[in-house]
Amino acid sequence: MTFAQVEVAPGVLVVTLPEAAMNAVLVVDDGEVLVVDVGATPNRGAELRALAERRGRVVAVVVTHPHWDHVFGLGAFADVPSHAHPAAIDDLRDTGALQRDALVAQMAGEVPDWLRAFVPPLPTHPVAERLVLRVGGIDVVLDPVGHAHTVGDLVLHVPARGVSVLGDLVEVGDPPQLHDADLAGWVAALDRLAPDLQPIVVPGHGDVTTPGSVAEQRDLLAAGLAHLRGEGPAPEGLDLTQLPG
Repeated sequence: MTFAQVEVAPGVLVVTLPEAAMNAVLVVDDGEVLVVDVGATPNRGAELRALAERRGRVVAVVVTHPHWDHVFGLGAFADVPSHAHPAAIDDLRDTGALQRDALVAQMAGEVPDWLRAFVPPLPTHPVAERLVLRVGGIDVVLDPVGHAHTVGDLVLHVPARGVSVLGDLVEVGDPPQLHDADLAGWVAALDRLAPDLQPIVVPGHGDVTTPGSVAEQRDLLAAGLAHLRGEGPAPEGLDLTQLPG
């Protein structure tokens, strides 16, 4: 399958996959490739890997958070170190089958054989503190932010290319999804990340954007948090009924 893809900076390729229009990212330098988020099915992961290997040898995978559309393709990278927040690994272990069952329940028509008994593989390398990976001749900074959009979000920065990859901490074209969120943690995470954001920001879904767009989403989330604390009206564009508990 041919995926929509755009090189947003030298050696940084955003690949939009069909399921939920999720943005995977390839960071390429000197014959090595790091893959960020791996798609929603084993076949999609394999297709993404084949695309990556046209650019070089895949040396690492990063999973930004434990939602199915970003992680169910991980089996295609079983021989590659895969990095995620420790809480994301625990959450995927606990909820992977539940996410699978929810997908089955939503499907119309015949359910694919692979999905019925699918157990998502787990990332192999927990990232609890900032970690720098070397890809070819450039540094990729992994920054765990903890419970924000999900129980364990992880972002990355490629300073040499002026790119930050935020996963679903920011989405473009759709409102933030709050089903697993900690709203206060999300606002705090975006505040902490702000000084490190690069000029090019890759969201989990939607078009590549800028730090200004991230600040706008931070303000929307903060307005929702203020409303929950009785300090203002409910903001438009944020479905607070999604929040857990």
